Amino acid sequence: MTLDKLSITLPWPDAALFPNAKGGKHWASFQAQKVRARHAGYYATKQALGAKTFTPGDRMPVKVTFVMPNRINRDIEGCIGAIKHHVDGIATALGVDDKIFRPWILDDALDAKKQGFVLVEIG
Repeated sequence: MTLDKLSITLPWPDAALFPNAKGGKHWASFQAQKVRARHAGYYATKQALGAKTFTPGDRMPVKVTFVMPNRINRDIEGCIGAIKHHVDGIATALGVDDKIFRPWILDDALDAKKQGFVLVEIG
């Protein structure tokens, strides 16, 4: 069975991955978080696919909903930067270059369970 739309649920990004949290630290100081994020994106995509196939086109629209764990005010650009490595993992799992993910539609919500997650819908 081939999917025309894929929904992937990612964990809330590690605080170290938000661009404003880096504070001049050396890139290697948060390399482990980047690797974990890339793996999380990869495995979440494989889980969402299951035994089904997904055939991406030349351009694939992406809707990203940041479901916030609390009411802390976060800028949307920082949230996008925080999931960069997750998106790399998603692209790797699909066997595509992440440049095909166009256009991006962004939204946010509040998680009633106060855990936070990111919902990525492709297609």
